Order: sequence, then C-alpha cells, then structure tokens
Amino acid sequence: MKNKLFAIPMIAAALALGGCSKFLEEKSQSDVVPKTVVDFRELLLGSGYPGAAQPASAVYLMDDDVDLFIEYGQSSGFPIVGTNSVKTHYLLYTWQPRQAEENGIGDRIGDVAANSSYYALYERIKGCNAVLDYVDDAIGTQQEKDRVKAEALAIRAFHYFTLANLYGDPYNQNPNGPAVPLKMNSTVEAEFPARNTVAEVYEAIIKDLDEAARLMDPLPVVRKDYHINQPAIHILLSRVYLHMDKWEECAAEANKAFDLGATIPNLTGITTGPWITYDNAEVEWMYGGTFQMYGQTEYRPAPEFLAGFSASDVRRKYGFLEQSSGTVLLNKLLSNGPNTIVQAVRASEALLNRAEANVQLNKLGDALKDLNDLRRRRITGYADVSISDKATLLAEIRNERRKEFCYEGFRWFDLRRYGRPAITHRYQHDIAEPILQYTLAEKDPAYTLPFPSGLLLRNPKLTQNPSAAMHERIGQ
Repeated sequence: MKNKLFAIPMIAAALALGGCSKFLEEKSQSDVVPKTVVDFRELLLGSGYPGAAQPASAVYLMDDDVDLFIEYGQSSGFPIVGTNSVKTHYLLYTWQPRQAEENGIGDRIGDVAANSSYYALYERIKGCNAVLDYVDDAIGTQQEKDRVKAEALAIRAFHYFTLANLYGDPYNQNPNGPAVPLKMNSTVEAEFPARNTVAEVYEAIIKDLDEAARLMDPLPVVRKDYHINQPAIHILLSRVYLHMDKWEECAAEANKAFDLGATIPNLTGITTGPWITYDNAEVEWMYGGTFQMYGQTEYRPAPEFLAGFSASDVRRKYGFLEQSSGTVLLNKLLSNGPNTIVQAVRASEALLNRAEANVQLNKLGDALKDLNDLRRRRITGYADVSISDKATLLAEIRNERRKEFCYEGFRWFDLRRYGRPAITHRYQHDIAEPILQYTLAEKDPAYTLPFPSGLLLRNPKLTQNPSAAMHERIGQ
C-alpha cells in the first residue's frame, strides 16, 4: 500500500459520495493524486468523517426511549402492526441474536459483512489512516498540516469509540475483555488482526485525542464548517473519560472546552425547531445523518420517558410532534429535513459530563449549579432546585442527560456504563395476536452486539461475542 497512489476527485460533493476504498486502488500516473493539504482535507471529509448513513443507527431501536406505536392507525383501519416496515426491524427492537444476519422478515442483509456497522466504521478509519500516513508530504504550511492531522486523529478516535461500545463490553465493567482490532495505518498486513482489549482500544482513543488537541489547540478556533474543532475534541475527551469513570480527567476536559469558547445559550425564547443546527451557538461540530431512520409513525417516545418532560420544556415542544389527537411522534432530528447533517457535539454535553463527574468527586455544589444552569436554559420559568443527597443528584443529572440527548445515539452507550439495566419492549406480531413483552435482562449479553458471521469468515481471528449464541428471545 505504501507504494500505491490513490486518486482524489477535486469536488467535495463527489468525495461525500465515495468510500475510502475508491481512493486506495492503484491508479495510472495520469490520475489526479492529492498533493496539497487542501486535497487531503477534502479526502478526509469524504472518506474519514462520518457519512450520511449512521453505522450505529441500530442502537436507537434498542434503548428504553422508544416504544412501538401499536395503537397507531387502528381506529382508521390502517394499523402499522403486521406491516413489513415494522417487521423488518423486529430483530433489532427485541434484541435477537440473529440481528446481524437478517432482517425481521427473513431477508439476508445482503453481504452482511460489508453492510455491518463494523465494516462501515473501518472504511472510515481507513480514510483517516491514509490521510495520517501521507499528509506530512503534502504541499502546505505546517499549521495547515497540523489541523488536518488533528482532525484525522480525532475522527479516528471517534470511530473507535463507537466500535468499542458496539462490540466490546463497557470499559468500567470489563476493561480486559475483547473489543475490536486496532488498525492504525494504511499498510496491508500479512496477518489477520485479532481483537484488542477494551482497555487497549480506549488507550488508543485517548492517545489520538490528546495528540489532536496538542496539534490543534494553538490554532484559531473555527466553527460552522462541518470540521471538528478544538472544543469538540475536548468534549469527546470528556465523554471518553466519563465512560472510563475517570472523573477528574472528565471534568478537566469539559473545562477546557469552555475555556476555548464553548457556550450554552438560553433556548427558552426559541419559537420553532429544529434547534440542533449551527444557528445554535452551543453546537461545535455537526456531522452525519439522523438515527431516526425508521419512520415517525412506527415508533414513538416511550410514554414514561415522555412524561418526564414538563410542558414548558422547549426540548419537548420542538423535539416531538404533538398532533391534535394527542398523539406524540418523534421529530427531534427529522425536523431538520431529509438528507441533512443533524448529529452534533455541543457544549451542553460538556456541562452534563462535568456535572456527573463532580457528583462522583463529591463536589455536589458544583454539580448542582451545572444542573440548574442547563435547566434554566431549557425550561421556561424554571426555578432552581436544591439537592443535597448524592444519589438523588446523580439520578437527576443522568435523567437530564437522557432528555438532552434522546434519539442522538447516547442512551444505549449510557445504559451500558450504568450497569446494563433491564429493558422491556412491547411488540405485536399481527393485529389479531396478543401484545407481547420482550425483556433485555440486567447485564444481558445482548448489550454487546454480535458480529455478522461473514466477518468471522473473512477474519478467522475475529472471535464472536456471546450475544450471537443466545437462544431466540421469546415474548411473554
């Protein structure tokens, strides 16, 4: 690979549509090859940054914030129960061991290896590795190279964090368990890669993010250009330390984000959604498409979760679609419009990461201040509360986190680090059949996703997770 040229279209739109594999094929000397730092930055944007399709979108259907909208359309004679659109996602929604092999109506998921989150994320990692291996020889200033290298390191870390939390056990419960292989360069290896431990993957993530911060922090902070920036890098570091139960480091990185200009505006005066856009000053980096790929009418907010929002909370008003019939549908990210970039890293995460860390550090006053500060910026007419009990304050902060980041891919990963609690989903196979309850047990193996069998055939050293060997989950 080191002796191969890789082609790069000079149009950013074309980059966004292409996979990294297209850039790593042998090309003739007449092809355009990346020569300048700008070329490499475009390559990274198209082949390293998250694409429109979110590889981890399955987790949206597996957490406790959603409920199959069984009642939808029954009075009109057009129920969703029993339709192929609902059955297709049955295996994900009920945590079945076959979810990596086929969909709920029995169709094989194409080439299950190539269509897996695992494959998609490594394709993006491949793009980051190519940039990191070659950008030092590009034409441009050292500052330009440092910025591109920092972006590539941070995005690679971002992808590995996702992989580790999909296919490895939670760091704070089993750091020595197997996670995913680490591939940190673009060279072709003769040996099949074995799985690194969760701790080893997290160590690589921290190393990448630390180096990204070292390279980028001295540079001017740039916002609203869809490239990751300094505050976002420190927010990601804070997130990773939160998952590692490293409370002092978590709070310190959150503070660095605020030192670099991260801010949380008062949103109680907004009069329309969407609010997760670059028009919101707290948004530091936007990327990727919506997790809500499955239709507003099929899944609704879990009723007990929705009940936790007050009527004066702008996140309820502009995160859900409330119809005249009283029906409430998911609308948080879909309201941005189709084919738009809607995922974001924003300052409210830094605040909530710091608040949770401070509770664990017994700095309850600091944690309570952060909680009240956020609520005051989200809830019209909010009056500060006083909480002196540590367990109660921690629960309130975690609940606020759940409301702030619902349907953005946070909840499943958070449930894992909270100890993998039991979850129940209700499902109805057909309109004439009973409504069944499916349960994900506490510390269930399905909290760590199975690999598609195609991946194991391609890489004999990639051992399968226990979730693949479970019996079919039966509703009661």
